[in-house]
Amino acid sequence: MNEHPWKILNQRVKEEPYHVVPGVLSLLNGYWHKLKFFLSGKRVKIGKCFRVYGKFRVIGPGQVEIGDHCLFECSILGPAVFYTEFPDAVIRLGDHVTLNGLVMQCYQNIAIGDYCSLADAFITDSQNHHLSADRRFLSNRTIPKAPVVLSRNIWVCSKVVILPGVLIGENSVIGACSLVRSDVAANSFYSGNPARFIQKIPPSNHEKFKPAKS
Repeated sequence: MNEHPWKILNQRVKEEPYHVVPGVLSLLNGYWHKLKFFLSGKRVKIGKCFRVYGKFRVIGPGQVEIGDHCLFECSILGPAVFYTEFPDAVIRLGDHVTLNGLVMQCYQNIAIGDYCSLADAFITDSQNHHLSADRRFLSNRTIPKAPVVLSRNIWVCSKVVILPGVLIGENSVIGACSLVRSDVAANSFYSGNPARFIQKIPPSNHEKFKPAKS
């Protein structure tokens, strides 16, 4: 998967010519976002062939890492927003991640695996406030937090909320409007509030998703 981005766009001309102009514009928009973050001093690292439809915002002093061939489709469901509360907070996306209007609030660590597809969900690794009547007078540093990890090839549907400490196994799907507050098994479909197991999903036979050799 080391093809040059312009070669990838060229390959789509024959099959989907109506996507060529928007695709080129999204790639140029991706370059613009890279330049914008660099000039503003943001701690953002973005891989090759980064494409953006609409707007992508990064707020806060933490670090954001985005892999290769990621696509942010933010023109329909609103801008994507990555917020880090502290300088040591890290949001990390793998390769070939697609998202739509996603909001992430990171106090410690949020990791999104390769080939994940995320709709306009909300993901947080912290409860954001102390559960105390004195919450306004307590330090944000002491708010409980736990890393959130989405493994490879996860599909998160629209309006999903994923809470601190959640691990979602590879190939799994989270149904629309679900509240995920505990771990999700691999190759499974979960849905509901709170999210619960609905059915198993057969593992992929595609070469890309075969387990790595030890």
